[in-house]
Amino acid sequence: MAELNSENPKKAVLVLEDGSYFFGEGFGAVGEAQGELVFNTGMTGYVEALTDPSYAGQILMMTYPLIGNYGVCKEDYESDGIKVEGFVVREACETPSNWRSEKSLPEFLEEYGVPGIQGVDTRMLTKKIRIYGAMKSTLVVYENGDEPNIQDLIDKTKRQPAITEIDVVPKVCVKEPKIIEAGQKLDVVLVDCGVKWSIIRLLQNYANIILVPYNTPA
Repeated sequence: MAELNSENPKKAVLVLEDGSYFFGEGFGAVGEAQGELVFNTGMTGYVEALTDPSYAGQILMMTYPLIGNYGVCKEDYESDGIKVEGFVVREACETPSNWRSEKSLPEFLEEYGVPGIQGVDTRMLTKKIRIYGAMKSTLVVYENGDEPNIQDLIDKTKRQPAITEIDVVPKVCVKEPKIIEAGQKLDVVLVDCGVKWSIIRLLQNYANIILVPYNTPA
């Protein structure tokens, strides 16, 4: 485990449904998040992953050891904001170096009320998930000096509904039809079940898009 900064006002703990738990430093928003813990092996693309609607209902862990070094740029979004429930990294960079950057990773998470934890052994956690499968989890970021009740968090984590029992589509789709003009001859109706913006941009090369909610009748 990475050495923690005792002066950091935010602390965090990640609790898994098998009863294991891991303390670290908190970043982003103070609060509690629940969701299925999954991992992403990308060396870059954390902004795209955080805003990817397919991660709704999940706590995302990055396997690459340093995340946030090039900051956050809105051009990289895959939706209108962060869709993950929580974020787990080995080390979060607070001082990005990139002329495109508009804000730091911790600022991005705080803006959307998403808690993050760093300083945990993501390699070990990734191996654990690879062997036993994705697990229900709870991530809590709290002020230094507060002490969360670990047993209560374990019990709460075990009571979580499985991701397969949660309908996340209404949270990530458009609420009413939207026409996206691209100056093309063809029109395509796209049923939004959490489509990524990069897919929409690709389709705009060939057609105008009529984006409709997932529950639009035929």
